[in-house]
Amino acid sequence: MRLRLLGGIVVVLFLTIFFGASTSALSLRIAPLSYETTLGRGESKKGFVDIANSDTTVQTVKLEVQAFRQVGDDGSLQYYTDERIAAGIRLDYDEVAIGPHQTLRLAFGIDGKKLPEGDVFAVIFASTTPRGVSSATQSVRVGTLLMIQNGTPSSHAASVSELSVPFLQVGDTIQAQLAVTNTADPALSTGFFPSVKIDLMPYTSTTSKGPLVFGGRTRSIEYRQPGNYFGFILVRASVGTESRSRVVFAMTGYWRWLAPLVGVVLVSIFYAWLRWRKKQTLKKPKKVTRIPVH
Repeated sequence: MRLRLLGGIVVVLFLTIFFGASTSALSLRIAPLSYETTLGRGESKKGFVDIANSDTTVQTVKLEVQAFRQVGDDGSLQYYTDERIAAGIRLDYDEVAIGPHQTLRLAFGIDGKKLPEGDVFAVIFASTTPRGVSSATQSVRVGTLLMIQNGTPSSHAASVSELSVPFLQVGDTIQAQLAVTNTADPALSTGFFPSVKIDLMPYTSTTSKGPLVFGGRTRSIEYRQPGNYFGFILVRASVGTESRSRVVFAMTGYWRWLAPLVGVVLVSIFYAWLRWRKKQTLKKPKKVTRIPVH
């Protein structure tokens, strides 16, 4: 009796988990995840995003445009309603039904005359509408971030505020941690992707696009450069004309085993040379000094 009762409980739990997961597994995808464009003064453009319904049933999807800004140095974003953003970015639909396993190509228009001048940050949200009041029914929201430079470009300036590099670098890569600060006034709605240059002197130099940094915010960047490096290296991080440097000692890649091997060989050769010198010294006849007898 107890085994039957336990078996029944297990079956009920399994069915609950299985059907609950199937009911709530609404899948909505959007691409691209980010969209960047530049508008001349008063210019208009048209763009597209693809919204895919991976569920087995028709999904009613609500579409809206909001503005966003960074609210912390960890890259967290805050979404909010802005009438100028909503007026300047118009969608073909406010709400649409997407069939099972179908993809909607959503067109949107960007009107530079209605948007604020300079940097504009917006997001196109697509949200499923719950089909009932069941607790298993969940709403899914996905979005595409829009980064628009409208008309006169905003002033962009950043600096390397921190550079942390372990002195001893042993492993597969050279590693460093740096922080990039947007020096613009935090009250201004400005932001950009700073170009970060890393020099490993005298070996190599790389330049890459950093993370989005709003005015007054600081973002951390983890740097890893794989390769075979040995010896003292000057690590220099630069953003614009600002830079910070650190000296490290590296033994990476094949140098991790080659350098100790070469060291052992050199020490062995030096030790053998010392023994040989000692033997040669012992073989030499001692010079006898004779005292004359009168």
